[in-house]
Amino acid sequence: MFSEIYKRNVLNKTYINGVDLFKEYLFLVQKAHLVMLNEENIIDLKCAKAIKNGLNIIIDEDDFPAEITDNTEDFYLYIENVLKGLIGDKYAGALHTARSRNDMDMTFFKMFLRDKLLNLLYFLNDIMSCILKRSKELKDKKIVLFTHGQPANISTFSHYLMAFAYDILENSNIIFESFKCLNKSPMGACAITTTGFNINRESVSNYLGFYKPVYNSYNAIVSSHWMTYLVFGINNLLIDITRLMADMLHKASTEVGMLYFPDELVQISSIMPQKRNPVILEHIRIQAGLAIGMFKGVEDIFRNAPYQDINELADAPVKYFSDGYDYLISTLELLKEVFEKVDVVDNRCEDIAISTGTTTTELADFFVRKYEISFRQSHEIVSEFVKSNYDNSILRKEFKIIAGFDLKESDEDISNILSTDNFINVRDVLGGPSPYSMNNMFKDFENELKNNFNFIDEIDNKIKDRIDFLNMKYSNI
Repeated sequence: MFSEIYKRNVLNKTYINGVDLFKEYLFLVQKAHLVMLNEENIIDLKCAKAIKNGLNIIIDEDDFPAEITDNTEDFYLYIENVLKGLIGDKYAGALHTARSRNDMDMTFFKMFLRDKLLNLLYFLNDIMSCILKRSKELKDKKIVLFTHGQPANISTFSHYLMAFAYDILENSNIIFESFKCLNKSPMGACAITTTGFNINRESVSNYLGFYKPVYNSYNAIVSSHWMTYLVFGINNLLIDITRLMADMLHKASTEVGMLYFPDELVQISSIMPQKRNPVILEHIRIQAGLAIGMFKGVEDIFRNAPYQDINELADAPVKYFSDGYDYLISTLELLKEVFEKVDVVDNRCEDIAISTGTTTTELADFFVRKYEISFRQSHEIVSEFVKSNYDNSILRKEFKIIAGFDLKESDEDISNILSTDNFINVRDVLGGPSPYSMNNMFKDFENELKNNFNFIDEIDNKIKDRIDFLNMKYSNI
């Protein structure tokens, strides 16, 4: 009989995790192992049928106790005890031939996380599609972009949004790389060194939708990469989200005032009637931060942990990952809501451009292109112009001093060069904000997104097809 304290604080939590999180996957592992044992003639058909019938009763009829039963260590052993009661010790015990809780645990943990990761990749594709759609809708909306907290360049809001879309795409690729590490089957590693039974690890791996078995059996039960790699890519994504939220809060501030959020995303002050607080941005940042903390905890737990089968690789870290994942999905749902409903305040960009001289870079560039003076000379001319509060007479004076001849452009020409439309339109180099460049960017991203989705969908469908094939093979026993 286990200590009540140990039972309450360890065994019962593990059992509940098994029921709540892993039940579906554990039974798939049971089915795949049973089919393989029968196919390899390790158990005979009579035994296999008895085990299948017993498992089916448990799957269909067992309500599973709310708490772990006495003299049971975990969810798996609970199932084994029920199976013994249904079909007897001899047949029930045969199911555990050539396997251990070590390789079983790793396998259904991976299957649980695999589904989480596929759902995440689909969600990220959905968010990227949303950004692309909104970028096209807002392509004519201008915005001032800042460096070091100061107004720097005029761009379009779509150019701004698409920058983040590419960050999500890169993070998605990192997460997918971690998926390839995750999606290898530990089954057949047994406790550490495989088994003397003539099992077929490849067939179990295929039935469960994995790419292939983990080649080294010790690596199959000691490696932490299947969790820590996931954390790396996801935390990169979350850090990027917190940075975007900090920037959008700045751009939505009264002092800057370029971004607008509808009332449904704004909370009021209980005392100040003028306040419109876009606190959804803060909640995204907070929830992203909470998720980062949880995922970081999953990563940190392995520091100095022995390179063995250890409880750091058990259900508790996976549950912790799952809790962090819930915050991650909540963060992404709120983020998508922001992308769908944020707008740009008309004319605010023009006001900031005029007051801060954010288009003067283009005037300096124009002088270099037309008059073949050096950029440093042109920069000096325009710098004096800015210091003079945009006095055209000072501009002409400085130009003649440095260039050695008169400036030919009229005041109207200078005004046109300094316009926000001109600043954007001339920047049609690859990646710039001009309409021409943005149309090319949209096409590039659409192709990336389509390829990304098709790749993920193909993998997801292969896994589902293999699970369907497993269930068919199982039902035919």
